Amino acid sequence: MEERRKIILKRRPEKIIVGGIIVLVFAVYFFELLLILPKIYGPGFSSSHKIAHVVAGTWILFNALISMWKFIVVDPGSGSVVLPSILKEGWRFCYQCEANYPPRSYHCFSCDQCVLVRDHHCVIGANCVGYKTRRYFLHMNIYLWIALLYANILNMDFVFELYHTINSQSLLTMFMPMLAWMFGIAKGETFLMAMFTSLCVVSFLYATAILLFHMRNTLKGRTTPEVMKKLGQMYNLGIVNNLREAFGINWPIAWISPLIPSPLPGDGITFKEKEFVEQNEKSM
Repeated sequence: MEERRKIILKRRPEKIIVGGIIVLVFAVYFFELLLILPKIYGPGFSSSHKIAHVVAGTWILFNALISMWKFIVVDPGSGSVVLPSILKEGWRFCYQCEANYPPRSYHCFSCDQCVLVRDHHCVIGANCVGYKTRRYFLHMNIYLWIALLYANILNMDFVFELYHTINSQSLLTMFMPMLAWMFGIAKGETFLMAMFTSLCVVSFLYATAILLFHMRNTLKGRTTPEVMKKLGQMYNLGIVNNLREAFGINWPIAWISPLIPSPLPGDGITFKEKEFVEQNEKSM
């Protein structure tokens, strides 16, 4: 059962970062809608291809924003419980929470709580990637990556037009649009388009690196601290089971949208291990 966080975006920097990301997402959307698509298909909506692009782009935008919102508001899962009289095997004591927390959990000083299956604190979403938020973090990454890929493909005509003759001015305009504007090389619409295309390219490269890193960890059933410390190999249950642990029991369709219900199979406190799963599969 998902629980909402009691306080979201409690610090001013968090509000600025999240607000800035949302503004940039909408800015790229309207840039493609109002400038790029009319250049490709002309004004109006007489072209069925243009309508298809608008529908597809809006669907991607909707899922990206919903994923981000779900990641921000859902509690990642508190790892702190009432300290038992006898310390459980593998559990540790958190001096900040003054409670015992289970394996794979860590205290987050930004969230001010121990988080179940904590991966890291995501600055973009101002929340921890944990047991209950990993799915929405991956959703957010996937849809932002798709959105940036889509935008870069649509921007290719402008990039080709700029690069059909490669020289110092075209390179400066593409990779340092502000400097090109200061020297009077890029003006008006050219400067605006260079700014957005550069933003899309750089953001796409960053999003690709982040998505590959975390999808690799997810497919191996491990968190970032476990990968960094070369631990957690016993939690690798195979690709299918690892996806089920991350996206829930409806994982084959849950990745399509964050709104598709998909309860998580475990509790974030006890975990299946590789040897146990393999033995069960052999006995079946």
